[in-house]
Amino acid sequence: MVDARPVHDVTILHDCRMRSPRVGLRARTTLAFAIGAFGVSLTLVIITYLLAQTYLLRQRESLAVRQTYLDARVVRDVLQASDAELGEVIDGLAGQAGSDILVNVDDRWYSSSLSIGEGVVPDRLREAVQSGQVGRQRVEFDSVATLIVGVPLPAAEAFYYEVFPMRELDRTLNTLLVTMIVAASITTIGGAAVGFVGSRRVLRPLREVSSASAEIAEGALSTRLDSREDPDLDLLVDSFNNMAASLERRIEREARFASDVSHELRTPLTAMTNAMQLVRSRSQELPERTQTALTIFYSQVAYFEQLVLDLLEISRLDAGVEHVSLAPVDVEALVRRTATRAGVADAVMVDADLPDEVMVDERRLVQVLMNLIDNAARYAGGVTAIHVRVKDGHLVLHIDDAGPGVPVAERVRVFERFHRGGSIATPGLRKGTGLGLALAREHIALHGGTLELEDSPDGGARFVITIPASAR
Repeated sequence: MVDARPVHDVTILHDCRMRSPRVGLRARTTLAFAIGAFGVSLTLVIITYLLAQTYLLRQRESLAVRQTYLDARVVRDVLQASDAELGEVIDGLAGQAGSDILVNVDDRWYSSSLSIGEGVVPDRLREAVQSGQVGRQRVEFDSVATLIVGVPLPAAEAFYYEVFPMRELDRTLNTLLVTMIVAASITTIGGAAVGFVGSRRVLRPLREVSSASAEIAEGALSTRLDSREDPDLDLLVDSFNNMAASLERRIEREARFASDVSHELRTPLTAMTNAMQLVRSRSQELPERTQTALTIFYSQVAYFEQLVLDLLEISRLDAGVEHVSLAPVDVEALVRRTATRAGVADAVMVDADLPDEVMVDERRLVQVLMNLIDNAARYAGGVTAIHVRVKDGHLVLHIDDAGPGVPVAERVRVFERFHRGGSIATPGLRKGTGLGLALAREHIALHGGTLELEDSPDGGARFVITIPASAR
């Protein structure tokens, strides 16, 4: 039990990591620019605010000290003459300076405001002034930052204090801070915008590479990237174009090889098939064991011949030399002839609104139907229904079989070349080449249509052919 718990925890963490969403490169680039702009803006805001705060405080304190000296000199002169007019003097000085004044004469306190008393002066400042020094100290009074400057007046045996509320300074600093925060926000948004636009331009070559790769994957092997005359991108462009050219040459070489081999095999295969038919015509004269061996040999030759024919067809399609020959065709008659030839004539159902003629390549459509019917006979218990109809300007054919159906995960792979799935062929039938469904899809694609695999309402598989009902 001790060993099981950490293993279980590790598994949970792994699953969490696997399920976490991944952020795209463009989003990460935009976020990085935004974070960078925010960091630079925040640094500048902090530095600028601290410098401005320090400078404004020093200026305010210097101005307050000079004002205190001037007012203290006036109060000293008044005290030396007579203290009878002291109250009126400090009231006048306080009104002019916008400050409050406290004067201590013979332990008696005179104030310019009822809200200001001796308790506002900190002990530390009071001790410094009483010792004969000029002092200043910032305090918090009524939730307002306040500067108190004290000056000793030894000639008048008094102590002078002036109180300067710094509301204006606080408002100035707050306005400055808000302004810089707004500027930092705008800078951050601007950085994100620059990152978004810049990442779009930077990622444009990657989008072009992705688009070109998709075109090559779809068969456009001649796709190449245009040179941008950019020393940083030339290496990428040259490498991609060299890779694409090498891939095109290799695929063409392999396709040409398969075509040449298949073509060269047709002559000996035809001779072998004719010879086998001649021998089979007189097989009754041969011993029973020889007849059995001859039957096996003939089936393998027939399989080999069909494989060669399919490979030739595939190679022509890959080379792009195959083209559809559209002509007006009675599709109902074509489907019924093909179904009769395959022994499933009773399975054909045709809608009443089917046009008399549809523009299709008759040879290719017949080959597609035969491949699908043959596939159903080999692996799915045979065809149960062939439904022909027209929908939204397209000819639609449903071919249903009696098999167990095809799992969703296999419905794309069944159209791959040489893919036979997990089904077991019907006993007594020669196995297929694995190219029938791939060829069928290629023929339908030449018509500009699609061949898809769905579930049949009867429980088996349904191949759906959809092609335009008129020539383009």
